[in-house]
Amino acid sequence: MRTYRKLLAVIALSGMCFAAAAPSENEGAVKKSKKHSARMEAKAPCEACEAIKRLEDKVAAQQAAMAAQQAEIDALKTAQQPQPTNDEQAREAAAAAKQAADAAAAAAAEANANANAVKSDVSDLKTTNATAVLAVQDTQKRVTDLENPLAIHYKGVNITPGGFIDATMLWRQRAENADVASSFNNIPYANNSFAHMTEFRGSARHSRLTLLGEGLVGSTKLTGYYEMDFLGAAPTANENQSSSFNIRARQLFGEASTHDWTFTGGQTWSLLTTNKRGIATRGEWIPMTIDSQYTVGFTYARLMTARVTRRFNNGKATVAFSVENPASIFTAQPATVVTGGPGTKDLGNGNTYTTNLAPDLIAKVAFDPSFAHFEIKAMGRFFRDRILATGNNDVTLGGGVGAAVIVPVAHKKVNLIAEGFWGRGSGRYGDSLQTDASFHPDGTIAPIKSIRGVGGIEVHVTPKLDWYLYGGDEYLGRNFYAATGGYGNPNVSNANCFTSPEAPGAACAASIRNLVQGTTGLWYDIYKGGYGRLRYGLEYSWTYKNTWADAAGLSPTASDSMAFSTFRFMLP
Repeated sequence: MRTYRKLLAVIALSGMCFAAAAPSENEGAVKKSKKHSARMEAKAPCEACEAIKRLEDKVAAQQAAMAAQQAEIDALKTAQQPQPTNDEQAREAAAAAKQAADAAAAAAAEANANANAVKSDVSDLKTTNATAVLAVQDTQKRVTDLENPLAIHYKGVNITPGGFIDATMLWRQRAENADVASSFNNIPYANNSFAHMTEFRGSARHSRLTLLGEGLVGSTKLTGYYEMDFLGAAPTANENQSSSFNIRARQLFGEASTHDWTFTGGQTWSLLTTNKRGIATRGEWIPMTIDSQYTVGFTYARLMTARVTRRFNNGKATVAFSVENPASIFTAQPATVVTGGPGTKDLGNGNTYTTNLAPDLIAKVAFDPSFAHFEIKAMGRFFRDRILATGNNDVTLGGGVGAAVIVPVAHKKVNLIAEGFWGRGSGRYGDSLQTDASFHPDGTIAPIKSIRGVGGIEVHVTPKLDWYLYGGDEYLGRNFYAATGGYGNPNVSNANCFTSPEAPGAACAASIRNLVQGTTGLWYDIYKGGYGRLRYGLEYSWTYKNTWADAAGLSPTASDSMAFSTFRFMLP
């Protein structure tokens, strides 16, 4: 009976081998696309079938031999039955019985040895068959990788293209005449005709292309990154007949990184921009907004930088220092000083550029315990102008300090974010691009105090749905002198800000005191898979602009409601 049970086990194992070798749906797909992989899949199961057939034949032969031996044993047992014999016959019967017992023991031993051999052969066959299945699966993966490469391999460099195609429609309660990047500073007051006109616009200019190159030289990782969109607006760009706007450089940098050190050079996000973890390029926290001007209170810039980063304790603490391209935003320049002028040569596009003394200097420390990300950052700036009355150059220092925290909760499905920055002469790094400085009566530079911050919550509601809510504020302090100079001067009348919209010469001279904004929106993944990602986004924001009052107590305000709707296809 044990022999029959072993035979049944062999047959069951044979069925399992056939089942394990059967191709999956993915293998079937590979067969259809790659004939050579189909042949490889078929080959391994056929070899397994032949081996199992040989084992079955061997078991059948052993079964027949064992049946013959059992018949012989039965015959000998029959011979052992008591017979009326003399002593000689009794001795012969005993000898025959012993011979039969010995033969039975030998047959049992041989059968056991044969069964063990069969078990060993079956075990070897299972191992061989499993190896064949793994080989087929590995071939499948190789074929899939060839058909759908994650990167292009070129001379030892992995080149990964990326980006998205974006189609956005937007509506504003009060026209700013802006594209998908809102101009929060320019929300019109009541004296402006645009304050009484809504604005609708459709745009694909936020579409983006990226190219990432990565390679190894020993233990050093080399990275090059290029990112662009179409939000450039040269004087020839318009949307009258063909929306032929210009390519805009967003990021262009190279980087060398070891286990603890990173050196970065090129155009990238300012070091003042908050990171999600550590201090890494392409790892910055950027609000999830559809509005490409993001949200009021957010601190950022994208500019040329040279940065060195050092990691400690396996990245739980990181320190970085950078020098970044300077530019200053002044109040109206008096005739007694010179800060810069119109661009020439490759800067000659009608804009005015400041003539700078030295780069902005920025340092940051980040801490990453298991439960949160923390940052402390500081900046130093150098402002310069030339005072015509004395023929001397004035150099004034500015800068500020800031902090940020990101806390994931609810199993990392919710992120709580808060960041803030205080300084003098740091308005350029605010989301609304506020004024950096004004001038004293003697022509020396007077940096303006500024405070800004943003807080928010980002929720991964489901694997397909993300929701966000942000609130931010940007404040500028008064910095005035004499009758009409400086910033926020109460001696400048704000009466024109309340006149009829169509009245000529009714320019509003009010200085912004602060901007407040609330923004909420969602992203829903219509499709996410091997062919890319198709997302739908919806956003609403409300922005309030407050000003410094004049001597008569007139303080004009303005507000704007904005709604955005977008479809975005992201490359896989």
